Amino acid sequence: MTDIKKIISKLHPLERAIIPHLKDNISLKELSRLSNQQEIETMRALQWLENKQALKIVSIKKIEVDLDTNSIKYKKSGLPEKRFLKQLNEDEFIPLSQIAKNANLENQEASACIGILKRINAIETRKQKELEFKITNAGKKFLREKNNVEKFLENFFPHIISKEDESIISILKKRKNFIKVEDRKEVKVELLELTKKLQKEHIKTDVTGRLTSSMLKTGEWKNLEFRGYDVEINVPKINPVRRHPYNESLNIIRQAFLEMGFSEMKGPWVETSFWGMDAMWIAQDHPMREAQDTFYLDTSGDLPNKELVKKVKAAHENGYNTGSTGHTKEWNPKEASKLILRQHSTSTTFRYFHEKKLNHDCKYFYIADNFRNEAIDATHLPEFGQAEGFIMADNLTLANLMGFVKEFYKKLGITKIKFKPTFNPYTEPSMEAHYYNEKLGKWYALINSGIFRPEALAPYGITKSVIAWGMGSSRIAALLSGKTKLKEIFGPEVDIDWIRNHKRIKIDLPQEEEEEEEGSKNK
Repeated sequence: MTDIKKIISKLHPLERAIIPHLKDNISLKELSRLSNQQEIETMRALQWLENKQALKIVSIKKIEVDLDTNSIKYKKSGLPEKRFLKQLNEDEFIPLSQIAKNANLENQEASACIGILKRINAIETRKQKELEFKITNAGKKFLREKNNVEKFLENFFPHIISKEDESIISILKKRKNFIKVEDRKEVKVELLELTKKLQKEHIKTDVTGRLTSSMLKTGEWKNLEFRGYDVEINVPKINPVRRHPYNESLNIIRQAFLEMGFSEMKGPWVETSFWGMDAMWIAQDHPMREAQDTFYLDTSGDLPNKELVKKVKAAHENGYNTGSTGHTKEWNPKEASKLILRQHSTSTTFRYFHEKKLNHDCKYFYIADNFRNEAIDATHLPEFGQAEGFIMADNLTLANLMGFVKEFYKKLGITKIKFKPTFNPYTEPSMEAHYYNEKLGKWYALINSGIFRPEALAPYGITKSVIAWGMGSSRIAALLSGKTKLKEIFGPEVDIDWIRNHKRIKIDLPQEEEEEEEGSKNK
């Protein structure tokens, strides 16, 4: 059997269908019509023949133009700059409001007309109570003659842009909603010697013997070489629906909490300052209440029941029943009523203290979006994720809190952690946990935590001890995703190709010996 006959014997029915119709520069659309196939089938056949070096597929970029909403309107009513000029005369100035009304122009259209007409010196302007205009000689000439834009609209039909169109198209692109320009690719064929030989052999179309589902199930498809199937052909890439890596990371954090026996909380984005600060004994003159740290809304909200408000007021002013002196300043309910975008999810913790009447052994967590007026850098954004949690039980200590932090982050594969004391207005003692970022070569704050003060708990009737923490869940997500900057995983600058193609996040836990060694270094 000759080489050409061997090739013929292995041709797929889709290839056989197009070979009689192939010619230089034939388009994909035309070839599909002649072979009575879908374009995707024709493209597949062309790719197979290209792999056999029978032809070349040439992709030509073309730009198609069509009218948009404003140009369709102006084709009927005339260009707005010409309608503007028709309301003017050379003897007196006409107010802008009168011109816009008589020419039926919207404010934006009238403003655009002024810019266009000033550039060609078609109008003279003066400022009285409002802008006033009169026409110039250049304006009268402009009004008499048809310009390129008018000629374009008059003779327009949807078409592929030619060299002659390029200058006028660049002008029309500057006009709002005037033209629609769409880039598209046109596929054409360049024949090689092999295809011409195949055509001389008078190949007949044969659409029998297609791949079936039963062949896929039984494995028979592996023996289909004689039918011309090519399992290594370059097929179009499909982007399936998949979970965003940020949400994927949050689910890992959520699973770690659930495995440790925690229940999940929920709360609102918009809070009153009462729940965001007063309820947890943050003084009303604390710096975090200033506008450079907190996003305020321009209205107020309602305070909860009077009994709780009375107790929180007492805790601020005199320590309530704790023996503390409190903040020793008068508490202002008006300040507590201001609405804010929550700056931390601890507000939800205190909502649960009140709404669930908690005073028993329990564990809760909340993965929340929060908002602060932050300067943007590698680890800060105005919107950020936080994983909030607390444990309520008898006689909890800082050692219990440190043990929880280590155990929790061990589940996420983070073991290089160190602790240091800090200050929080509503916890005492308070503690930060820091982790070492291997990529950036720096220690970064990971968690802020502590034991709630009696002044914060007393208004809710809580007599048990409560250890609590807030960790940057968006930072952990960036760490799990292998990113060094928050904006690479969270927000509008995230790379869409990375979202489509990233590998599923996996936690690579270190060996026990390594963990113990690392733990001893951090003590």
